[in-house]
Amino acid sequence: MAILKSKTGSHRGPKQPNGGRRSFIWKTGAVMSAMLASTVTGMSKSGPDHDSGLKGEVDRLSNQIGCLEDANAIRRLHQTYESRLDKGLFEEVVHMFTDQGEVIFNGGVFVGKNKGVRRLYCSHFSQGFIGKKIEPAPGFEPDPSQLLDIVDVAPDRKSANAKFPYSMQVGTPLISDLPLLDMARLQGQGIRQWWEGGIHEACYVKEGDTWKLKKLEYRVLSRADYKPGRSYARPISVPRFCETYPENPSGPDKLIAEESKIREA
Repeated sequence: MAILKSKTGSHRGPKQPNGGRRSFIWKTGAVMSAMLASTVTGMSKSGPDHDSGLKGEVDRLSNQIGCLEDANAIRRLHQTYESRLDKGLFEEVVHMFTDQGEVIFNGGVFVGKNKGVRRLYCSHFSQGFIGKKIEPAPGFEPDPSQLLDIVDVAPDRKSANAKFPYSMQVGTPLISDLPLLDMARLQGQGIRQWWEGGIHEACYVKEGDTWKLKKLEYRVLSRADYKPGRSYARPISVPRFCETYPENPSGPDKLIAEESKIREA
């Protein structure tokens, strides 16, 4: 099992390359490669009585290096997910899931890549301009412990769990029969928007040599009435999904119990 942790910076603007993290990953890989090389060298000089034990050590170190590479691949995959979401490339986001993938969002569970998951991103998210990365709202900055990226790869390297912090814009179209509001929606207005911060809790599986999302949960920690540039923010309450599909055309396949209390100050 490999657990890789790193501290994520602020979500201000496009993500810049993290030289420290890259250096850490390179050094870790270099050290493990050196250990593996040293073990192989020792094995070549040992007698037959030691071959079995040394081979086991080589296999163990090789698996550790493989798990580290998988953890880095998953981290890059999540960065791609955030980038596509930020740019509104919702169809490309859908293709990052397995066929049986599911997403838990705002009290609803969306099941199946080509059903619930596509409905969430290509219908619900696109209508509310959801997913654009923005800075944490003033007074709602997360605790440093909530900024850790955690990737835990299974020993067989076929599955993994991860936690990544997020800070993004969320919105929902205002419901009304007024013609002016319909016109506003066509121009990208008529939408109630807010800031939301929390943690992505994700499960991944490997299909061939490719990692894909099996399950993704938006675990909300705080919400606020905030737009970039403001010096203030107010806590808000957001209605959870109360109807499933097809009663709600962009709704979830099922509802879940009330989540824990969200931070309000």
